[in-house]
Amino acid sequence: MNTSEHIFGSPQPDAGSTGSDGTDETRRAAAASGRQDDARAAARLLEMTAREVDQWRSQAQDEAAAIVAAGREEAAGLVRAARDEADRLVTSAREEAARALDDARVEAYQVRKETTAVRESHDAEIARLQQVEATHRQRLRQHLSEMLTQVDATGADGEH
Repeated sequence: MNTSEHIFGSPQPDAGSTGSDGTDETRRAAAASGRQDDARAAARLLEMTAREVDQWRSQAQDEAAAIVAAGREEAAGLVRAARDEADRLVTSAREEAARALDDARVEAYQVRKETTAVRESHDAEIARLQQVEATHRQRLRQHLSEMLTQVDATGADGEH
């Protein structure tokens, strides 16, 4: 079999070949046999390639599954960390709110206490001023009564 037969699959005479009938049949038989060998080799090569492709696909699927599992594990860890942080923030906020509420209650108690003290002081001052007013009214009435009595007495003395 010459190079042309091997490459192109058809017998072609070499440059120095004369092409007798017996030789042509031998060449054809050899070419057919060579084509069968080539087909078997190609089939084996395709089988090997198919096995390698299956192996690579299997490896790629395993690697993808491992990446997905690692991603899920990392995501679960992030979710746990986020929940823990959220719980910590909620607890901290509740504690801060409780402190603020306690401070507000203490402040309200102090304001109530001071307001009550001021009110009691004002009530006492109002009572004192009302007493002073009553005393002054009484004195003014008494003084006016005395003056009217004197005016009446002076007027009566002058009429006689």
